Amino acid sequence: MTMEQVFLLYDDEAMLQTIASESEQWGVRIQAFGSMDECLAVARTDSTDVVCALRFQSDSVFLYVNRLRADFPAAGVIILRAESVAGLERGHLLLVGADACFDAGALPVEVVAGVQALRRRGRAFRQSLQTGGAARAGVSAPAALGAGQAVLSQEWELRENGWRLFTPLGHSVMLTRGERRIMQMLFAYCPDTVERDRLFPSETGRETTARSVDVLISRLKRKLTSFGEELPIRSVRGEGYAFVGKVQPASQEQARACLEEDSF
Repeated sequence: MTMEQVFLLYDDEAMLQTIASESEQWGVRIQAFGSMDECLAVARTDSTDVVCALRFQSDSVFLYVNRLRADFPAAGVIILRAESVAGLERGHLLLVGADACFDAGALPVEVVAGVQALRRRGRAFRQSLQTGGAARAGVSAPAALGAGQAVLSQEWELRENGWRLFTPLGHSVMLTRGERRIMQMLFAYCPDTVERDRLFPSETGRETTARSVDVLISRLKRKLTSFGEELPIRSVRGEGYAFVGKVQPASQEQARACLEEDSF
């Protein structure tokens, strides 16, 4: 299991459904499980695209947190309570191993932000372990970063239903709706060139120009530059754009599947 796995422990079905429905808009998919064993079995498959949700009774929440911490010490654990959580109870939940605790007053976007924060923490921790191990072995900082790149991946990935772009160096970028569409198209047809009008088709009542595509791609490139990486999108004069980096096969297949669904 990677360190980005996040668990949600909840005690109210309606609350979870509301959060799960709205979280899809932010690229976070929540899946509820009927038992602890089923939940842990899926978590062990190394799937971090899904946030695992498990319902608890009031007298079992501490046991559940302890069990998750015993099996997955580096995972994120968020608790959702339908009733207001007092300061003392919240403190006890955090002390026993929870990372965050939300009650019915929390907005779904707050829970999504908590999930994303835990995933960022996990990725940063994993990368620091890899580069730190190289440094202790006497490797210089640039060489350690190169070693981390080799360990993580040489491929570009789209995760969380295409809403997050992962780089070969382990950085991640949350995508807007337009950016997501562009990356899915480029991934699906990589390394072929895709025409501008296919990258960002016109919406009802709105004329989308080629300039808007150029602006979105330029913005994406700036995001990656801030991490010290280059986004391998090349402009083909008079034709469109092509993604010339190495795309993870699973991400390419998922991008194609999403585009097919959108076409119906």
